[in-house]
Amino acid sequence: MTQRRTFLAAVAAGLAIPSRSASAQAIPKVGWLQLSSAGQYAEVTKRGFLKGLREAGYEEGRNVEIVRRAAEHDLRKLRALARELVAQKVDVIFAPAKPMADAAWYASRAIPTVIATVTDPVLVDYAVSLARPGKHITGVTTANAELIGKRMQLLAEMVPGMKRLGTLIDPDLLRSCTEEVELMEKAAVRLGLSLERIPVAFENLDLEAAMKRALANRIQALITAPMTSDQDLTEKMSEVAAKHRLPFMHDVPQLAGSALAVYGPDTEDIFRRAARYVARILKGEKPAAMAIEEPREFRLIVNRRVARQLGLTLSQAVLLRADEVIE
Repeated sequence: MTQRRTFLAAVAAGLAIPSRSASAQAIPKVGWLQLSSAGQYAEVTKRGFLKGLREAGYEEGRNVEIVRRAAEHDLRKLRALARELVAQKVDVIFAPAKPMADAAWYASRAIPTVIATVTDPVLVDYAVSLARPGKHITGVTTANAELIGKRMQLLAEMVPGMKRLGTLIDPDLLRSCTEEVELMEKAAVRLGLSLERIPVAFENLDLEAAMKRALANRIQALITAPMTSDQDLTEKMSEVAAKHRLPFMHDVPQLAGSALAVYGPDTEDIFRRAARYVARILKGEKPAAMAIEEPREFRLIVNRRVARQLGLTLSQAVLLRADEVIE
């Protein structure tokens, strides 16, 4: 009888405790589609994304698997990489910016997709509305027409008499980000500015030529359009612009470097918040009913050292509004 009880207890224990292989199969998969896997911007975003997952109870290698695919600056690879993620049977795809989100959209409209830096998800038909997306895409949006206009207005305050503004654009990225540039052009018109597109291709990088083109066209300052120039070129753009005495402003606070100013949401925090959307989907929520978050806080960083090099005097009004002043 004792032996029979022991046998039954062992059987019950075997049924109650899943095998190692069963546990491994239960670990959810997150597909992460990236433009680049290396560089300053990639490090900032990785830090924020993994932090957000940990805060939501997921740790890579323990209870979640992250399947990464990076185009390494070759946009032509994105759709094939997105199809690879679908073939891997991931539970959710993290496609932060529009080029990646477009690729994920064409690869599958059944797998939930989370975005992080798409300017206007409704405008590009990813969502019916921010409050109730109604489709398989949700996440965080980092910019809007008002924010783009505010960035231009701040730059105009720092560069007195500015009328001609240039924006650095990668022609390949532009194909999937035309809406963002059109928002910029409309904002420029409202502010009485002329905005000129200056091509800067990552594959045939020649920032010197781009700056000379800007000067030849009497551009008085430069600004980046979100996701239409390679984010990892931001610091290099700042340096070359300063060399040619062109004020330069962008939108990634973590890469302030030698730009005259930066104005935008905290990039690391944006990816942290996007990771929480991924976690909520893994726990069973449906993206169609998950409201897309807009930016909450913005950081203005101004660089007085660069301003002095450019012969600009920053007003007290600008300095008082700055969250950080680099001396």
